[in-house]
Amino acid sequence: MEREKKGKVLVLGTFHMTEHEGLFSERRQTEIGELVSILADFKPTKIAVEMIVENSEILNEKYEQYKLSNYNLEMNEIFQIGFRLGLKLDHKQIYSIDWMGSSDMDYGEVEKWAKENQPELLSEIYDGISLPGLTESKSIKDYYKELNDPTLLIKLHKMYVNIARIGDVNNYVGMNWLSWWYKRNLIMYSNLTRLIDSEDERVLFIVGSSHSTIVSKFLQESDVCEVVPPLNYILNK
Repeated sequence: MEREKKGKVLVLGTFHMTEHEGLFSERRQTEIGELVSILADFKPTKIAVEMIVENSEILNEKYEQYKLSNYNLEMNEIFQIGFRLGLKLDHKQIYSIDWMGSSDMDYGEVEKWAKENQPELLSEIYDGISLPGLTESKSIKDYYKELNDPTLLIKLHKMYVNIARIGDVNNYVGMNWLSWWYKRNLIMYSNLTRLIDSEDERVLFIVGSSHSTIVSKFLQESDVCEVVPPLNYILNK
């Protein structure tokens, strides 16, 4: 029986480049360029990024200026990776698919409540969570290998699921924030599916690595596309 043909989505877990110094150095700029070349091998037909939909016009005004050589890329993965790759592949636009909205409680408040009321549970939730860092001796490509390692991503996903346990019956403290987190990821998933217009579509989604597993699971479980592991490309270069 012939396998049903579907569009493909590659969810690239990233770090937020605005939080790191030194990425404008010649070495780091070359390394970012090497990562872009690796991602080009996926041959994405569309590039989606972690920016709210309402800023789509602003995003693509910058992209147009970049294509005209009138815009110096800001230090943000959206521009450093998304814009470079879009230009390399002659894409007409970049797609913003994020949503923020408001939550009943921010994460810091949930953590503070848990520290005061359920410290043992919070310690259990955080157990084994150690995020890799970008060190001087580590290349950008190797850092992305770590950020997209399935073992790390499963641990992060487990942590988010267990935040639902913070609180008590009729006092669902963790859910005050987690319901917003899940809504945000569901919206990103939903907006991703709208970009899949045919079986030939190949969408690259550049998003913080903490979103990788949950968005990928939504895509897999919906069965609307084939989810391509990023390490299929990063590990082979």
